[in-house]
Amino acid sequence: MKSWIKSNKRKLLPFAAVFLLAGALITYYLYTSPFKGTGSTGVQGNPSSSTLSTSRNIPVEQDNPFDHKNKLNEVHVVNYIHWMSHQKVKAENKWTHYKMTPERIDWLLEKVKEAEYKHEEVYVDILTKWQNGDFSTADIDHNRVWSLLNGTVGKATGVMTEEEEKDYLENPNIKFK
Repeated sequence: MKSWIKSNKRKLLPFAAVFLLAGALITYYLYTSPFKGTGSTGVQGNPSSSTLSTSRNIPVEQDNPFDHKNKLNEVHVVNYIHWMSHQKVKAENKWTHYKMTPERIDWLLEKVKEAEYKHEEVYVDILTKWQNGDFSTADIDHNRVWSLLNGTVGKATGVMTEEEEKDYLENPNIKFK
């Protein structure tokens, strides 16, 4: 075995380097992932989006209505808005959902206004409309944050009717195109 390793050392080194690098990257992601403890289910979108600034961490109080205990960064903000919008929009694919509540909208808007985010104006605009009960452009709102996440699947195609929204809340796997 030793002689085989010695004779194939040059062939094994690139594989070992790639293996170690991949392991280090996976370990780093698992320990720094902004999605730990979000209380959501399904696919979490694109956490590696290059269009978002994730360096600004804001302490999160215990009263976070999303049951999130980690630091709040821009990836969390955009995902919370994105996942709440699923309650209002028609889209072929939706993987994660947070029920849209006034408490969540108010809390998130307050946190966005307290911090500095790259796309803060987008978040304030959307959350202020929602806070005022205006969901007429929820599909456009969804697609704005979806594009910040470099979305490629699940573009919103319209706003659900009240009946469709009720059906969706009873069965989030239902599809409205």
